Amino acid sequence: MGTLEYKIIDNFLDKEIFNNFKNILFSKSINWFFLQHMTKEDHYFFGHCFYNHFVPQSPYYIEHIEPMLIKLKVRAVSEIRANLVLKGTNQYQSNFHVDRPFECKTAILYMNTCNGYTILDEDKKIKISSEENKLLIFNSKIKHAGVSQTDVDRRIVINFNYF
Repeated sequence: MGTLEYKIIDNFLDKEIFNNFKNILFSKSINWFFLQHMTKEDHYFFGHCFYNHFVPQSPYYIEHIEPMLIKLKVRAVSEIRANLVLKGTNQYQSNFHVDRPFECKTAILYMNTCNGYTILDEDKKIKISSEENKLLIFNSKIKHAGVSQTDVDRRIVINFNYF
């Protein structure tokens, strides 16, 4: 199968830009929507959609998301959303999955540091820790899973699927 390719960019955004966006995501002003399952048959979470079905879906898209797309050199977007997982007494893992049924890029921007993490590749189980302002980029064909946190109230990531 070859080597598993992925890229990590620490301090992806300028500190001030990152903190401004983080403050919005952790504020009372952003709408979060309950989603029954992370994949098909696993744990619930909350989401905020920035872009889907060829249309921006959030008032935060132009000011906060578009500059990230320029930095990532995105040609086309499939979907962008924020995922929020609440603290539990035990960690739980989503099912291994791919975000899109076609090949594109997946990027995950970690909005806060916690003991939750992402696992890349169902066989190799590469653990990527949740560290504030870190960006993980990988081919969308790589199965991955999210693991919840027990140390902070909320774990928030931004999930990009793009070309």
